[in-house]
Amino acid sequence: MASHLIPTASEKNLNLLLKKRPLTSTLTTADLPESYLQLLTEQNGGYVKNMVVPTQEPTSDGLDCAHLHYILGLHENKEKSLPYQDFLPDYFIIFSSHKGCYFTFDYSRGEVEPAIRYLDTETDNWQVVASNFTAFLSNLRPGKITVPFEGQLTRTEAEHAFLTAGEPDELDVLWAHLEDTDDKEWYFDWIQYFAQIPMFHQSAFGALETQILYFRLDLPQNADMVFKFFPEKSDWIQEELAADF
Repeated sequence: MASHLIPTASEKNLNLLLKKRPLTSTLTTADLPESYLQLLTEQNGGYVKNMVVPTQEPTSDGLDCAHLHYILGLHENKEKSLPYQDFLPDYFIIFSSHKGCYFTFDYSRGEVEPAIRYLDTETDNWQVVASNFTAFLSNLRPGKITVPFEGQLTRTEAEHAFLTAGEPDELDVLWAHLEDTDDKEWYFDWIQYFAQIPMFHQSAFGALETQILYFRLDLPQNADMVFKFFPEKSDWIQEELAADF
């Protein structure tokens, strides 16, 4: 099952916490399907390789699909671990969420393996998308995150787009879309990440170059660390940083 998740060191290093704890007023971690727990033994949650979930009805993502980004794990990081759910019926356990849309384990039918339900709380769209978690993973299809002409990608969409970028051109579009982000430290973390991948090294430097030329007053604390990943550009970096505006 590990092939369904994009390998990331941060999730691989998270300890799997199997201690029983409540997830709704009636369900606990002991009720979680074995197929989901098996996935977490390979990697404790993470972004999926194939993001398109086929649906029978239209969703906010498409006429016949919904988008899955991140599968939550079981660990101490509350932002990326299964939450306690108290705003939906108590037979739903949320394992993925994004902008008011949720993928849940649906225990309402009393079956051994819960069905998978897609919920959009803004449009009141509730539909079953798979009979169980194994079928859900098998049904996932490849897809790409489209950078909008207006507005910004969410943090979740941006990180998923970074991890699924297959060509430098795709990455260049993301750098440009996010270049004025307020969270420069996060942006520079991604520059560092791609600086270490040969095929993306030049693209990563292009992003760094833009930050130095146009956003140098906002360089984050981790900028000096990122500079070290471009030793071939060290003279240029120092000259630009020392130059008068």
